[in-house]
Amino acid sequence: QMWEEAIHICKELAEQYESEVFDYELLSDILQREAGFYEKILKVLRPSPDYFAVGYYGQGFPPFLRNKVFIYRGKEYERREDFELQLLSPFPSAERLQSTSAPGQDITGSPGQYIQCFTVQPAEEARGRFKDRSIPEQITNFYRANHIQRFNYSRPFKKGPKDPDNEFANMWIERTTFLTAYPLPGILRWFAVTSTTTTIISPLENAIETMVKTNEKIMSEINRHQQDPGLPINPLSMLLNGIVDPAVMGGFAKYEMAFFQESYLREHPEDEENIEKLKDLIAWQVPLLAEGIRLHGQKVTEDLRPFHERMEQCFVQLRAKVESQYGGREMVSAERSTRGWHRTGQVRS
Repeated sequence: QMWEEAIHICKELAEQYESEVFDYELLSDILQREAGFYEKILKVLRPSPDYFAVGYYGQGFPPFLRNKVFIYRGKEYERREDFELQLLSPFPSAERLQSTSAPGQDITGSPGQYIQCFTVQPAEEARGRFKDRSIPEQITNFYRANHIQRFNYSRPFKKGPKDPDNEFANMWIERTTFLTAYPLPGILRWFAVTSTTTTIISPLENAIETMVKTNEKIMSEINRHQQDPGLPINPLSMLLNGIVDPAVMGGFAKYEMAFFQESYLREHPEDEENIEKLKDLIAWQVPLLAEGIRLHGQKVTEDLRPFHERMEQCFVQLRAKVESQYGGREMVSAERSTRGWHRTGQVRS
């Protein structure tokens, strides 16, 4: 189902048929095939593949595997448990490591065999042609999971004094990035890791990343429902309600408690810029929620009308609070059309 690759081949063949061999019958056929691939990209649901980091540790493995890490691309809908069983079958005496941390000398230098396996996420590469443009998810999803050479594994850990009422205040992230020898997928479904780097993400930086992803998720749902009015409403309902209804414990109230207090800024003056960035993301979430709730109101069934009205009431309160504290934002170039909807707007005081 890698139709994007088939389209490249179709274009090469079309150039040959049109300009070299002048076979317009074959040209017509290949252009029709190319059009069919474009249609499939937009209309056929493709599962996103999972990627797994696999380490073979111990002197019991052959040299080409010994103490090396590989990134594997899983098959469609393949569970990690099933993938691990296949890994272990050629090595019946191997022991599976439970930890995702890099093993020490006691493991790497032992005469035994130890296999470590965990799921990693593709590190999305910056693509200039997609930046600040409303691109259907069916197109961008392919590039989020294919032609990838960097993969991340994020391990949360607690640091500093514990706050039982707010887990975000001391939630740090240790992020390990794996670089493979070649992009995946390739000729093989796996490639060796050539370098590994580790970075520490602070609780505030983690909050910013989470808010960015949440806003992108809302925007994505808006675009999906505008492009396909027949989509079920339940995912949109859960997403919106989880943010606007305080009873669901969603939204950003915990971030405000953790990072917007004067005491935090006194202790972390270097975080002032990131605090303003987080406030800006919170402010931009309001017009996104407004558009999502508007769409929800158009599609909601009568039996769910009380649920929608409750969500509207919560949103009115949330909007008033956010705009009074962080200012208003307006989506002045929101195109409510089949081309989608994207965040380009202005600050409203």
